[in-house]
Amino acid sequence: MNLSEDQLKEIEEMAGLFFSIEDITDNLQLDDEALQEIQNEVELKQGTFYLAYRSGWLRSEVKLRRSIEKAAENGSNPAQQMMLNFQKSAIK
Repeated sequence: MNLSEDQLKEIEEMAGLFFSIEDITDNLQLDDEALQEIQNEVELKQGTFYLAYRSGWLRSEVKLRRSIEKAAENGSNPAQQMMLNFQKSAIK
């Protein structure tokens, strides 16, 4: 799929705010055929949309986890539990 640099930036930004793929394609005003192509790319974990989406998502996930880590270090029991859950899910 050929996406412009502006579209890729928008995908990263929206993914970083945890918007769904469908919401992002709606915002970009892509048709149903493009949505199907994008869904295939995401399923195969390849393509420009997938890479931009994953990059934006992970960048925000890192920020979020750092914030949770800081709260855990400051004694927040819920944050500590979340960190343990992150640890357990990474070991699978």
